[in-house]
Amino acid sequence: MNISKSTARHGRYSVLRTGVVTVVAALGIVGCSSGAVDTTAGITDDHLTIYNSYKIAGLDPAATGTNWLFDWGVAENLLQVEEDGEITPWLAEGVERRDDLTWVITLRDGQTFQNGKPVTAQAVAAALNRQIEKSKAARVYLESGTQAVAEGDTVVLRTPKPNAMVPAGLAARDNSLQIYDVEAIDAAAGDSAKIVGSGAYTGPYAITQWTPTDLELARYDAYWQGTPALSGISVDVVPDEQARIAGVESGEADMAFYPSTGARLALEGNSTVAVKNSPKALQSLLIEMNLKEGVFTDVEVRKAFTQAIDYQGVADNIGNGSFDAAEGLYPEGLPYALDNQKYDLEAAKSILDKAGWVVGSDGIRTKDGQRLTVRFVTQAQGPETTDVAIGIQDQVAKAGFELRIDVAEDSAAVKENPAGWDSSIALSGSLSGTADPVQPYLVRWTTGGSSNAQGLSNPEIDAIGEKLRGTFDEDERNELLERAQEILVAEQAYVVAGTFKYFTVVTSDEWSGYEVSNVRRHIRYDTGA
Repeated sequence: MNISKSTARHGRYSVLRTGVVTVVAALGIVGCSSGAVDTTAGITDDHLTIYNSYKIAGLDPAATGTNWLFDWGVAENLLQVEEDGEITPWLAEGVERRDDLTWVITLRDGQTFQNGKPVTAQAVAAALNRQIEKSKAARVYLESGTQAVAEGDTVVLRTPKPNAMVPAGLAARDNSLQIYDVEAIDAAAGDSAKIVGSGAYTGPYAITQWTPTDLELARYDAYWQGTPALSGISVDVVPDEQARIAGVESGEADMAFYPSTGARLALEGNSTVAVKNSPKALQSLLIEMNLKEGVFTDVEVRKAFTQAIDYQGVADNIGNGSFDAAEGLYPEGLPYALDNQKYDLEAAKSILDKAGWVVGSDGIRTKDGQRLTVRFVTQAQGPETTDVAIGIQDQVAKAGFELRIDVAEDSAAVKENPAGWDSSIALSGSLSGTADPVQPYLVRWTTGGSSNAQGLSNPEIDAIGEKLRGTFDEDERNELLERAQEILVAEQAYVVAGTFKYFTVVTSDEWSGYEVSNVRRHIRYDTGA
């Protein structure tokens, strides 16, 4: 596997098409020189203001909640995932697999951190090693024992065993493998306020102010790809969706992220705003079952529930153009995607009949004095999760389920108590933010995974996960993912995709030409109105 300029002449494979990267094209290189961040720019016509719903938890990449470093153009990875799903060079000029345990990373010349320090092989190796040591999320991709060593102008990455996840890891948004000035981050000693103004990252925009609800960024004039298009960016956390959209309508903000599915209809005919979708619907709203306590410890009840959901109806009647129907755990068109999520109301009723659940006078089933009640958790920050829940509530009621919706400010915290929930729907995709299927698989569905709140523990699922880590063969990986879907969806009904979501942004009329990213690269150096 060679991700470099030279491979561009020989062909490409798309992650979205194959799930495995073999050869890809390189980015063009724009020369740059070292320099300081321009922190004097005020709010001008080329200043972008974004209203977002999620708090900005912290600034140290080894901590949690730093995905936004990637999203807003602050930090960069060695590799990147393009909008069509291809992994290509970014800070790296190329990445080559020398053998099953060794990867060689060649850096571009002339790159600097925002504080003017050069991006050397030693600096890159230090950032990778710090992440491997301190970030559990990073170790999903680069497990303990992985070592990065500077050798001249290259970085050699050595893994303790064959690791096919290296390219996806070096490109990942989700696991804090961005490159940064370790000395500047360590000097802050965990205090995010001390990272402000340190110029620790390499992206086109540098942090000048920060609180968990307010982020201010200024253009880095010496950015390696060229002069960034905007003087600065403000990201303000506005929890209320109506307030976010009203801010765009009034001109206080240029963009509002995470609108509900009803926003498009509500704003129809409003010439002051535009509702923009990403080209592809890649993010699944996963419906997970609590396997520790409650009604879904019974596989037959799980199967009845998943077959009582009308997946096409969710997309058609709830999405308002924001959803694509889910036929399986992965978006249609991927070579490993199975269409094994089937809506069959009569089959669902029959399963419950045979299991002894009797329909009551109000249409809700009971068994041994217990009502067939499902405590269903949604995310307050993702209003579309509640929209979908309301639609599913009516659908599964026809089979005899009573769905009680819990709109949680912190759904993860609710799910920490096994006695407090039965099922959930969340913006927690079967693909990572950069279209990788393996990382979500490992953290959500293998025993002890960091996002496995369900308590899912299946020996075959675990064995598949281990094989996915180590196989470089595309056909084998696809076969493994297909078998996993048979278990997860059809045989055990542990999890299904409620729908697939286009990433949607409400913009001002001035920003109506903004192109929404499939892979959450919301801000690039050339992003402009």
